[in-house]
Amino acid sequence: MTEKQAHDRVEDYVRAAFESLPRTAARTLFSQNRSECTDPTDDGPAGRFEISVTYEITGLAVASFGAHFDAVVAWWRSHGFTVVADKRPGDQYVFARNAADSFDMSIQANELGKLYLGSTSPCVWPNGVPDAAAAEDETPAAVAEPVVEPPTPKPQPRPRRAAVDDEDFGDTSWSDGGTAY
Repeated sequence: MTEKQAHDRVEDYVRAAFESLPRTAARTLFSQNRSECTDPTDDGPAGRFEISVTYEITGLAVASFGAHFDAVVAWWRSHGFTVVADKRPGDQYVFARNAADSFDMSIQANELGKLYLGSTSPCVWPNGVPDAAAAEDETPAAVAEPVVEPPTPKPQPRPRRAAVDDEDFGDTSWSDGGTAY
């Protein structure tokens, strides 16, 4: 998957999950990020990126956020996502992951009455495959004799970051429009 395809998919997921909300809801792009995959639990090669988007959802009464969380979670479950973390009722935060493609989604509200819906891709290469230079660096220059090695088991998906909200999310003032993180 290329970066462009990952970006399209995070946008598609947010757009589709957003449709589970009432017609009074509106969404405004809050942040769009391209972050290098540097998580040590990933154990993958450098040069890959996570693509994410977050939208602020407006036009919904704060008193009904619980029902809107439930509607989004129901959409997730019917579209291959598994809830990984549900911090309600203490915190208004739910995090889910799609088992088929490892894309993440979250919905979160804060004490200022702001509601956010976002999606993040797994680590992807910008062009879908490692750069030729990186691939050459990993290839031995010459081998004297072919070495026959036993077959290796199929690689398992690498773990990704923990399902937690940003540490400073609740401490940040979102009334100034926020900044991309």
